[in-house]
Amino acid sequence: MRSPICLLESQISGAPFNVAPEKARRLEQLRDDHKIDFAIVDEPLFGVRVRLEANRQTPEIVLPIASLEYLWALSHHCWVLTQEYAEAQRAGAEQFDCSGNQRLRESAHILQWATGTGTESWPQSGPRPRGDSDSCDDSAVATELFLCAIAWISHHEIAHVVLQHPLINTVFSEQEEREADEHATKWLLDGLPQSDPKLKKRALGLAVAVLCLQSLEVDTVPCLRNTHPAAHDRIFKNTAIYQVGNDEVIEAICTVVLQYLFYSTGIVANVDGASFLEILGDLLLDISRK
Repeated sequence: MRSPICLLESQISGAPFNVAPEKARRLEQLRDDHKIDFAIVDEPLFGVRVRLEANRQTPEIVLPIASLEYLWALSHHCWVLTQEYAEAQRAGAEQFDCSGNQRLRESAHILQWATGTGTESWPQSGPRPRGDSDSCDDSAVATELFLCAIAWISHHEIAHVVLQHPLINTVFSEQEEREADEHATKWLLDGLPQSDPKLKKRALGLAVAVLCLQSLEVDTVPCLRNTHPAAHDRIFKNTAIYQVGNDEVIEAICTVVLQYLFYSTGIVANVDGASFLEILGDLLLDISRK
């Protein structure tokens, strides 16, 4: 088998429908009307996109295996990092060691591996996707986050088709990307009451998806400049739509993961802020100035 991520092939293909099952019939209609298909392909690097199927010239959402591997590894690390960070806070620690125990080191190792070209075999040891869903360990949670995240990314690409965006870059590309983001975010979050726990799960998947986009821009000139909004702006605009009570769970996971991503750049969060919302706002502002 090319990759253990392929064990999740049916879940990945079904993720856009299953993430919001109350809208599944509507998505089926959109899929049939626009003749949208999905293809998991063995390609290196991160390259989820829409392309025209060669024979029929119909839209196809391309999901490269390397992209799926990276998103799963990032989902795993987002979960582990946030859980360990919270435990350190509860213990009154003034500093947090991102490699302070085996759980963190194993998760970081898989993410580092997944940051490569996407042509190497999955490491023999450490976390990995599994086909079963009976357990509640880190890998099982990572898979749930991953499926919500790939659903958001898939709906972003579906939006390009439904909104009839051209498959070439134009002067309106950045606006079209914002429209696709909004479509995907509303698909996941609209229509559920704030008390529904499924809303938080979907929002966490959304957060992982936009954090994934940001992780691809750290220490590099964004390869999608002039066609896509800056990743930090996408984090702010899409996570701000989720506002449920005062638990600030989305702001917390974004704050923790962004600190990890930007640690080597000299950008440091002001952890003395009054809330995670305030800390995240200041941190995104600092990133925008980088």
